[in-house]
Amino acid sequence: MAGQSPGRSALVVLLVAIPVLGMVGITTVVASNEATPAEHAVLELGSTEARVRIVSAPQTTLTQSPLNDAYWNHSNDGVITDGPSPESAPMTAASLFPASTRLLSIRSTAVVAETKNGLGSFPAVQGQPWDPAFAGKWNVTAGAVPTHDDEIMVTPATLDRLGTAIGSTATFTAPTAGAFTIVGTLRSASLDDAAIAFYGLPGVFDGALPDDSDLMTEWYLPDTALTWTEIGELNKQGATVLSRDVLLDPPPRGTYDEGFDRYGSASGTISVFITLLGGFALFEVALLAGAAFTVGARTQQRTLATLASTGGDRRLFFRVVSYGGVILGTLGAAVGTALGLGAAWLFMWFSANGSASRYPGFHLDVISLLVIAAAAVLAGWCAAAVPARAAGKIDVLAALRGAQRPPKPTRRRPIAGIALFVLGAVVTVVGGLVQVNAYAPVYRQVSSNVGIGLIIAGPVLMQIGAVFIAPLILRWATRSASRFGPGARLATRDVARNPGRSVPALAAIMSCVFVASFAMSLVATFEVNSTKGYSFSAPLHTAVVNLNAYVDTPPYGYELQQTGPEVVAALNSSFPAQGARLLSSAAEPPSAYFYSEGESNPDGSAIAPPADAPVFPYPRIDPETVCPSDAGRYGASPAETPTDIRCPTPSYLATMMSVRDDHIWVGDSADLAAILGEPVSTESSATLAAGGAVSTYDQYLVDGTITLDWRPTLDSAQAPQRSTTLAGSVQKPQHPLPYAIFMLESTADALNMDHRPSLVMSTLGAAPTVAQTDSVTGAVAAVSSYLEVEVEEGPELYGAAWSWALLTLTTIIALVTATITIGLARADGHRDNAVLTSLGASPRVRRAFGFWQAVVIVGLGSVIGVLLGLVPSLALSLTRDTSGQSLLPFAPPWLQLALIVVALPVVVAIGAALTASGNRTRFSNRSAFD
Repeated sequence: MAGQSPGRSALVVLLVAIPVLGMVGITTVVASNEATPAEHAVLELGSTEARVRIVSAPQTTLTQSPLNDAYWNHSNDGVITDGPSPESAPMTAASLFPASTRLLSIRSTAVVAETKNGLGSFPAVQGQPWDPAFAGKWNVTAGAVPTHDDEIMVTPATLDRLGTAIGSTATFTAPTAGAFTIVGTLRSASLDDAAIAFYGLPGVFDGALPDDSDLMTEWYLPDTALTWTEIGELNKQGATVLSRDVLLDPPPRGTYDEGFDRYGSASGTISVFITLLGGFALFEVALLAGAAFTVGARTQQRTLATLASTGGDRRLFFRVVSYGGVILGTLGAAVGTALGLGAAWLFMWFSANGSASRYPGFHLDVISLLVIAAAAVLAGWCAAAVPARAAGKIDVLAALRGAQRPPKPTRRRPIAGIALFVLGAVVTVVGGLVQVNAYAPVYRQVSSNVGIGLIIAGPVLMQIGAVFIAPLILRWATRSASRFGPGARLATRDVARNPGRSVPALAAIMSCVFVASFAMSLVATFEVNSTKGYSFSAPLHTAVVNLNAYVDTPPYGYELQQTGPEVVAALNSSFPAQGARLLSSAAEPPSAYFYSEGESNPDGSAIAPPADAPVFPYPRIDPETVCPSDAGRYGASPAETPTDIRCPTPSYLATMMSVRDDHIWVGDSADLAAILGEPVSTESSATLAAGGAVSTYDQYLVDGTITLDWRPTLDSAQAPQRSTTLAGSVQKPQHPLPYAIFMLESTADALNMDHRPSLVMSTLGAAPTVAQTDSVTGAVAAVSSYLEVEVEEGPELYGAAWSWALLTLTTIIALVTATITIGLARADGHRDNAVLTSLGASPRVRRAFGFWQAVVIVGLGSVIGVLLGLVPSLALSLTRDTSGQSLLPFAPPWLQLALIVVALPVVVAIGAALTASGNRTRFSNRSAFD
């Protein structure tokens, strides 16, 4: 029977093959992105046997992950950290092994080099990366290897960036000035083809030899293999190890801290995504292929009737028709798998960027491929099961005569559909209530997950109910469309009288639009939240250099750099059209624990600072504006309520916004304009001139005044040593900024307030070019290696891009679905078309027939899908914080949703009308028995 209808059979095979192609392709690309143990060993170690890092002083409690030497902790506290310990007296790598052990050192740093566009800051490696023992990790591609300190190697892309060639000279300005001869090129397996990097002998770039900075050096053992037992002994000496033998044969789980396993790959999340995507795609396939099998069963009724007349029963009919789904599903799975593997190989070939870490190899996930194939076969069987069950109920005599009667509408299905629809609505409401309760009074993740599950399950039940109600809706549409002419009347009647092919198509479009509209709304919600919660460091398109920089040399920590004028000159050299400004601020008081060195009183309170401790000014926050659960952190009396994530107190109002940001800023009106990113208002100018202060937050203003408290620490339990009240006003910038209070220098001097330059700011007005970014990065790095340039570009606005992408994908799926549906309808209704032609129906009527057929199916499916897709987003928006604001605001992209509801059906309908106009029907006269 499949061979008798090759076109329809090929359609079913294609329907099954397309989602299989996508799932196999995605699965293969994901599997190929995961390195095998052998590939991982080559990427990390090259041809060496092990890598050793000194991370702390000897610690008998230190343990590490067997698969990643960057993951280690102390077994007595369970705190995992991935950075070097600042503890004194660490061991040296050479002291851990016999004197005859061969060690290769690798130490990373950053250099500032002259490029063909100016100065630029780039990564550099000091050591012996060109040694043959590193083959696979680093490979020499051209030229020679360095033998003297004035010789270096670079990546191939570096030559173009510098505008030089092998044999030319590269000039460096930081960390030490010098000129080096480029003797060859080196390719790193972990870097892509466009990466810029420099390679030299130990200490040639920054003057720090490996033995002088073991905490920053990686040591490789070309000839010495290390076992897991030996690694445990080295851990006690403060060293972590990545061993080839352990990577290839890791210890069994349970013999090490399993907390390290949580640092694995994201393949689990990707697998869930593939499962959901595949389930949705196969559901679409089952619907459309089911319509194709329904049409096929109707056209083959005479064959089935002949089979019945020779003694065939219902079970035989079911097996004959349903096994057709198994056969075509198997063919579709085979074709889709082959095409998917080919598509994955092509995608990897086109998207490869030269980094071996991106695609370590072409890997097949055999288990996933078998599961996908089995699911495709099951989808084919499910698609054929419903028409197979109906095939056993055919009227044999009517089928032999060639008569076809429309199905009789029943009341059971609409009633069941309404019941499911109501149940889905109730489940959604319950999910919304559970979600609200999950955030009050404190956040409970389990309840939140249950609520989200119910919110998603409810609309799915509503969709199933809509499928049961769809025949009734189509009959109602028939009555409404009669007023639009004979084409509309005939098309809607045809759709209503053939629910076997029209309802699956409507359901397929509805489910597709539902997922798309829900995804659009969810993405838009996330964008609103990310934009609302984004922390601006400066006005948009502003370059900032914070002079309070982290110093990675003893005693470690943040240290105010005294290079403000030099940084101003560096920014002006890169952005000559703009004027950089050196801004001053009052120093913040340290937290109480800085004085107590991590200790506390027996009652848990912080140890009071020394009596002669210096005091610092800090603006007082109006306690009426602080979230009760955070009162203790913001200057009011501590509350008993535990802190929860719903607290609306802005993060900028924290007593310590960060260890780098101060609250009180001093300067002139031009400085305030630079901070605000807009002109200073008349009210603000008057306030400053009167010796007052301007706040960027309402929370600092009480009855038109701003109060400053001088404290030795920010511990609110300590009474301020003195307080001052100033006249105040508020000028809010476009976005919240970490600059709380501003006053003139004369006002600060009158208050005996110490202030010092702490930040350089340059208003650019537009995003900098790549050349400007390289230039300013290199210029600032040349001033101090501890300083960084940050250009505020605002939050990423991805909602619109994702919405348009989802709209495009939805349109493609809807067009394919409508094309299949209309094609099946025309194949199934060729006799009706012949009757219309014989009665003199004009091409205009046939075009109207195709137009309204698409309008009804695509239009109803789109409307129902959009409405149901908004339900979960609306339910999620019920969750509120203590201020009454929605945590997940209802912000659907109305333009894209409107296009789905209006434009999508119109586009499909026009296409159906244009293709219908060229249809030519061939008449045939066949006897009842051939």
